[in-house]
Amino acid sequence: MVACTSLLVGCSSTPTQSGAGGRFVVEPGAYERAFDASRDKLAGLGFELERIDARAGVITSKPLSSGGLGTPWDRQQMSLKSEFADLAHAQQRSVRITFTPESEVDRLPSDEPGSQIGGGLLGVPLTERSQAERLVGEIEITIERQYQPYWRLSGVSVNYSSRAQDPTLRSRGMSRGFSVVTKRDSALERELASRIGSAIQE
Repeated sequence: MVACTSLLVGCSSTPTQSGAGGRFVVEPGAYERAFDASRDKLAGLGFELERIDARAGVITSKPLSSGGLGTPWDRQQMSLKSEFADLAHAQQRSVRITFTPESEVDRLPSDEPGSQIGGGLLGVPLTERSQAERLVGEIEITIERQYQPYWRLSGVSVNYSSRAQDPTLRSRGMSRGFSVVTKRDSALERELASRIGSAIQE
């Protein structure tokens, strides 16, 4: 019983491993290198960056569409199943990378004044905290499925099909299409975390 307890305690105290669960470790003083590596690896996968905020420790990308097997030059699919899913559905991926001090990972938000300001308590820049603290980079990649409603299927031929128009949307300058987040791309999260972790060690 004592041995089992010791084993459990040992497992719970194991530090975060790069590439595990879409996370990678940044040692003190290596934040700038990790931030640059994250940008480079995202760009290498074809993503266009939207927000680059080193002070708050956040990088986000614009949605990237893919046709799966129909666009074989894509580099976002980690399996044949993903290739078929992107081919069968109009899908796009968005990436968010967040750098957090290891002591604050998975911690619930605090009500302490100033704690909600980007960059940590009272707005202390992450670039300063990273010099003495170990950081954890967490990657979140969401898959959104795009929908175009009001499709009127022709009984003669699919080529004669059309889409109904909604005058109320048009008068407000709104599109009839919309996107819905279906799931997270865990496989790509792990792969990207592994690549960033390896780049940091180079």
